[in-house]
Amino acid sequence: MRSRQLASLGIAALLLLPTSLLAETVKGRIMEISRLANTIQINVPNKDPVVVRFGPETRFVETTGIDDLTAPDLIEVEFEPGQPASQIKKIVFGLPPGIEIDVQQMLGILTSGQPYTLIDTRPKKPYLMGHVPSASQAFPKDEDFASKLPADKNALLVFYCGGPTCPYTADAVGIAQQNGYTNIKGFQAGHPGWQKAELPLHAHPQWVSESLDPAHVIIDTRDPAVSAQRHLPGAVTMPAAEFEALTAQFIRDQSVAELPGVSDLRAPIILYSDTHAAPDVLVAFREVRSWGYRNTSILRDGLNGWVSAGLPVESNQLASSINFVKKLSPGAINPEEFVALEKSRDGVMLLDVRSVQEAASGTIADSLHIPLEQVEANLDKLDKDKEILAYCANGIRAEMVYRALTAQGFKVRYLNENLEIAQDGSFRIL
Repeated sequence: MRSRQLASLGIAALLLLPTSLLAETVKGRIMEISRLANTIQINVPNKDPVVVRFGPETRFVETTGIDDLTAPDLIEVEFEPGQPASQIKKIVFGLPPGIEIDVQQMLGILTSGQPYTLIDTRPKKPYLMGHVPSASQAFPKDEDFASKLPADKNALLVFYCGGPTCPYTADAVGIAQQNGYTNIKGFQAGHPGWQKAELPLHAHPQWVSESLDPAHVIIDTRDPAVSAQRHLPGAVTMPAAEFEALTAQFIRDQSVAELPGVSDLRAPIILYSDTHAAPDVLVAFREVRSWGYRNTSILRDGLNGWVSAGLPVESNQLASSINFVKKLSPGAINPEEFVALEKSRDGVMLLDVRSVQEAASGTIADSLHIPLEQVEANLDKLDKDKEILAYCANGIRAEMVYRALTAQGFKVRYLNENLEIAQDGSFRIL
């Protein structure tokens, strides 16, 4: 039985199933979690992303359970062939006693009116995309890191990075201590903790200036008459009152909260007003984050800072509707092409990797339904002579299957979109 079971494991590498029966360990950062399929996709250094299953027997260490894990947490997984992980350990980098502060303490420092220096210790790119207000950037691995610290070694110095599983806060604290700094704090929850608390994040003008395209949603929250006089190229006008009205409408209709034209909750959304502290942009940020758009930020220094930096502006009537075009990830299929191929079925096979419960409410006609966690046992049902188009409810599980089957020699693409399927097999890409 065991030999027959191992022989059928065509996606062994992805599902962490080694060719031997010896237990193995893998370490990497979480990319996505599918709680419907009890799987975690992990980015392992120097390897293709892998997926591990978890179940009731999985033991969690340094974390209360799967609900306490999120991207990009660093985890170490122990597993045996064909079985859910025996142990998932969250790798946490501790700080010396008395150094760590929480979100509320961080807020207290930022709003106290007392002087402080806040340093984001992540590499430059993620810092530019979104950082805690007032933070500067310095990477502990750079040789000139210490030179970027303040001259006063008794002044309050606060570091943060990518959360408890990111080592750079601890690295920065160590360097600062070695250089004689006496008043050091580490915000260990970091960027993810600040983001989870739905507190404002600032996008650096340098990054925004490189993101003036349909794959980024840029919204001017000022009065439309004012916005038309001077605004960012490609921006859409949407005054703060419209955000509040939409929230009221969602509550009244008991409908899903959604930014018009943007169904992808991972879409990068940049809001701006004259300054980053203007009430209208703060109201807009509060509403959009409450709707679940986690990659929402506010333009640092606002339009005034943008103009002072000599960055481009336009003076015309802004568009009032968002024309968001999702940037396709590797292996993802354009929604229009998916619809066309679904109709023609020219050389393709549709693979539905949703759960049994989801499929019971409707599946696309003539598609093959295999839940993600069962794909490994059903490879013989797939046709290597056809291109496989994988889909699920939102693209997460479909991407996992794409990586798995590609590694096994199948020609695969996946739909990375929110998908609604009716009982009669008709579907709608949101």
